[in-house]
Amino acid sequence: MDYTMGIDIGGTKILFAAVDKNGNILEKDIVPTPTLDSKQIINIIERYISLYVGKYKIIGIGMGVPGISDVEKGIAIYAGNVPSLRNLNLVKLFYDKFKIPVYIDNDVRVATLGEKWYGAGRDCETMICITLGTGIGSGIILKGKLWRGANYCAGEIGTLKLKDSGLTSNWGITGSLEAISSGPAIGTIYEKIKNNVPVEGKVNTKIPASIVFEDAKAGNTKALKVIEDAGRYLGIAIAGYVNLINPQMVIIGGGLADAGDMIFKPLLESYNKYALCEPKKICKIVRAELGNYAGAIGAATMVRHYLNKNVFWI
Repeated sequence: MDYTMGIDIGGTKILFAAVDKNGNILEKDIVPTPTLDSKQIINIIERYISLYVGKYKIIGIGMGVPGISDVEKGIAIYAGNVPSLRNLNLVKLFYDKFKIPVYIDNDVRVATLGEKWYGAGRDCETMICITLGTGIGSGIILKGKLWRGANYCAGEIGTLKLKDSGLTSNWGITGSLEAISSGPAIGTIYEKIKNNVPVEGKVNTKIPASIVFEDAKAGNTKALKVIEDAGRYLGIAIAGYVNLINPQMVIIGGGLADAGDMIFKPLLESYNKYALCEPKKICKIVRAELGNYAGAIGAATMVRHYLNKNVFWI
């Protein structure tokens, strides 16, 4: 039996999976994302490709990459929270090494495909999938197909500017959604508030949001306020998205979604306040079903669609 390999490159971790034709994972691995240079990342990916190719009949490799990529040329144009990959031709690099077809797309878009094909969006023709983690991104399904945009930039909801002040994201945008509600932003804001210093400057990606959630669970009012604000601004952004796209469903995944009601309660309150009545009637806000491996499953399954010449995008 043949299999495809999915690789999901994130700001904090890289996930690998060998996937069968039905979206089932045979083997999976997860490793921290090196931050120093691209060679370390490439070496890790090559090691796991070699491992999987040695154990399974791998007919193709799909990769989810942060930020903006030229899907046709296989180049990571702007790799978001993994800046060392910027302008690398990942398709050529790994094809030349392994002589196996390689395809790339944005990491959130491949997670969106995973949820569309095998997860919460199986029965949806029009949907949005948003992931909350080191960054914040989204994927859009219109009439059953992936919308990439005119030059593969669609879905960068994290760049949406919501405030005139505050932290500045890795995109260089002050007061953006990603500078308010991403994991590193939550950690950075909390640290600054605790130390009584202005909430400004760059987001510090080394401060984990998990500390803030632990303190919030213990009743720390400052931590609770930071998380409440993060959820509230997420709800505002999602309401605008729903008003614009009119989807049947918004799927929310990523590590921060695991925080549950702490972030979903303020999110839903502001969403219900700002979403228009008519689009809100039809739109469900749901949790992702595939967990951390949605991107790897989507990337691996994307390979089969390419090889079978199934047009899954518009």
